[in-house]
Amino acid sequence: MFVRFSETRELVHHTAYGLTPQQLQCRPDASRWSIAENLEHITIAEQNIVAGLTRTLQMPPEPEKKSGVTDEQMLANFGRVVQPLTAPERLLPTSRWPVADLLNEFDAARRRTIEFATTAADTKELRHYFMRHAFFGELDCYQWFILAAGHSARHCNQCAAIKASTGFPR
Repeated sequence: MFVRFSETRELVHHTAYGLTPQQLQCRPDASRWSIAENLEHITIAEQNIVAGLTRTLQMPPEPEKKSGVTDEQMLANFGRVVQPLTAPERLLPTSRWPVADLLNEFDAARRRTIEFATTAADTKELRHYFMRHAFFGELDCYQWFILAAGHSARHCNQCAAIKASTGFPR
């Protein structure tokens, strides 16, 4: 799990490093997010995942409960778009931070995620706590950490498509 957090952090940095504000804010078309919007979204999503898991781990464990998907299914689709999803309103990008601060905000969120995951893994049986995902159904807390890392990889793939688009500023 922690290796994936490190790998996807590096991927996020590789995706955005050296881009101009114009490149970060380029939208290939009105229906797609810019690289900046993708970065903001993955940061907000990660913050929300940690907040939700914090609440979940305060509840009683449910060892008899089962996840809606297996780890293998989640890992097989790591970073890929299985089905296009519409982000909930609270996870939509709204230019919360200046473009120049996006990587720092992401790094801060990722540090909190790793700190939280480390502490939670040391104190709880993560497989006995569940939080619902709109697409996958019930996921145990460990699977949510897989999802968080895969989510950032998925959006980096979307950013690569933006960079490859004909209208992307060079």
